[in-house]
Amino acid sequence: MLKDTIYTIPISDVFEPRCGCPICLMRDMLENRNVEYVMGAAMMEPDIRVQTNKYGFCTEHFSMIVVQKNRLSLALMLETHLDELNKKHFPLNVKKGEATPANTCYVCNEISASMDKMLETILTLYFADSSFKKLVNEQEFFCYQHYELLVKKASVKLNKKQSAIFIKDITEITRKYLLSLRDDVHSFSKMFDYRNANIAEKSDDVKFSLERAISFLTGR
Repeated sequence: MLKDTIYTIPISDVFEPRCGCPICLMRDMLENRNVEYVMGAAMMEPDIRVQTNKYGFCTEHFSMIVVQKNRLSLALMLETHLDELNKKHFPLNVKKGEATPANTCYVCNEISASMDKMLETILTLYFADSSFKKLVNEQEFFCYQHYELLVKKASVKLNKKQSAIFIKDITEITRKYLLSLRDDVHSFSKMFDYRNANIAEKSDDVKFSLERAISFLTGR
């Protein structure tokens, strides 16, 4: 499918920088490509319009879509989405556990599906390609959100021995960064003691440690 080609991201592209969380970079690239696709080539694809009519978009992705250049695409998409809401969700009759357009998003769905496939590829490559395994272990860190996602995926997709090895390796990377980050946050706290005011001049890591900690915890 054309869509698969557009959303395909070579795994090495997100690991080569060795800076930040590679899975965050993967997510961001998929997100941007999905938004651009929805507002461009997907405009004329009936099957995509069926999905956007059904699921709509979350607040975050509406915010990204509305600043795209092709506002005609957005207008036409919103028109048929509103028609779908009027036709199928008034009056609202929600079955227990059923998702509605108020809490679904076409872009989120696409990112999730693509991420799932790419995470499986990462796990496969880790044990099939020694150079890729080395590259993974050279990463600066994995954010906690994606560390947890990788652990869960490894626990399900790998055998017991491989799962233990992979989880041990990424845990060492993530914990090392967490402890370093914790030290930077502690140093930031000490800046408020006048005796340690010069700490702020020593390291950007300390000055921006709060933002870095939030990014590590949230994946954003």
